[in-house]
Amino acid sequence: MLNLMFTGDPAARESAIREVWGGALCLSRAEHTEAELRALQERAMKETKGAQSASVDERAGRVEIGVWVVTPELQREVDEKYGKGLVVLEGFLKPVGS
Repeated sequence: MLNLMFTGDPAARESAIREVWGGALCLSRAEHTEAELRALQERAMKETKGAQSASVDERAGRVEIGVWVVTPELQREVDEKYGKGLVVLEGFLKPVGS
């Protein structure tokens, strides 16, 4: 199974792909290009308070930023700055009692 994601209309590319691929094919739409996500990764890493690491999840179409502890306030700040769900904070530690 070949899985490909494209911005725009993925079906418009199917005939060109079928010229070189005859197997199972899954085409889906991406909101952002990989280049856009990588640029956002760099920006968010610099701008996010307490950022320790950053990665791009191309399939989910988002940037993941590692911080020591995720608080609702910090995630809310990130959502307001970049858009809800586009940059997701991942905590290395969990607050006691959560």
